[in-house]
Amino acid sequence: MLVEQSSLNESPLSKWPVADSPSDILTLELMHHYSTSASYSLSSDPGAAGIWRSIVPKMAFDPQNHCLLHAILAFSALHIHHVDSTSPFVDRYAVAASAYYYQAKLSVHLADTEETADINAVLVALSLIARYEFAASAEVFPSSSDWYITIRAIRRNIEKNRTQLQNSVLHSFIAALAPTRLSTPLDDQFPSYLSTLLSTTHSAPDVEELYDGSVRAAYEDSIYFLERSWRSSFNRCVGIWWYMMPTTFFRLLAEERPRALIILAHYCAMMKRVTQDGPWWVKKQWGNEAARIVSMLDAQWAPWLGWISSQLDEVHNRQALDFTGADLLNWFNGPLTQEAVIGQTLSTLHRGTERL
Repeated sequence: MLVEQSSLNESPLSKWPVADSPSDILTLELMHHYSTSASYSLSSDPGAAGIWRSIVPKMAFDPQNHCLLHAILAFSALHIHHVDSTSPFVDRYAVAASAYYYQAKLSVHLADTEETADINAVLVALSLIARYEFAASAEVFPSSSDWYITIRAIRRNIEKNRTQLQNSVLHSFIAALAPTRLSTPLDDQFPSYLSTLLSTTHSAPDVEELYDGSVRAAYEDSIYFLERSWRSSFNRCVGIWWYMMPTTFFRLLAEERPRALIILAHYCAMMKRVTQDGPWWVKKQWGNEAARIVSMLDAQWAPWLGWISSQLDEVHNRQALDFTGADLLNWFNGPLTQEAVIGQTLSTLHRGTERL
């Protein structure tokens, strides 16, 4: 058994310091909201919700696990913004969500490079950040092109710490971290034309890249596992594709290779269908996300976008405000120096503090 029942019922707020400043009061408010409301939205299973509500905050109280604390605060602020979008204070929570999100990203980055935090806390923080980025891609909080990179970071950390995790608390968390709701697979037939995306006999653009064995294999794997996800229930649709993707495919996405983007756009269209009855944090505007990706492609790729075009409700709104921040793709692929990341984050936090 992971924890005693009494531990699950104990409020994590009982160990939180007394607030002495407006920022402390906001922190207390967000922690209270997380414990009493937001944490319940992370899973429909009572036992799993109890873990999210009590055990996860206790992990965050460790001074070494600030990344998890910041992730909790960001998710809580975003949830308040979601459930009370008509409040006169809605902008305050939007700014708080953005500021804590940046702090969480920075803390995870530092914990990963310096290996100071508990790997369990890092992975749970990344799980919350991923949920934030899914939820933040709705109309008011649109994603940049890089919402999928956090999922890559989760997988990378699991592979890096596989031996350590086998006997850790996270092993018991796995079942609890996933939503339990199931849905039926897609009724639509998997787009067969995707197989011709890798043909060198048709007049497809950029066929030269397909002669690289590792690149072709990455595309083949991504299409194969996308088709498996297509025929699966909600949980497997959400997770299986990302877990099975080879590292090369993430590199191709980072390089904005058209074939990789087309495959990603089909994933978004699939998610648009299977998440209609899902938890609030998974209901990003997947149609807009797919439309944004499609808009990055030249007209020569139109033959591979037929089914997707029929799934898009409206043109992607490029003027919507961005609260998830920029260039997370660079963050995990190296071009940004640590100093640049810190500078970007501190600048955002300064603006957020001024508005709060």
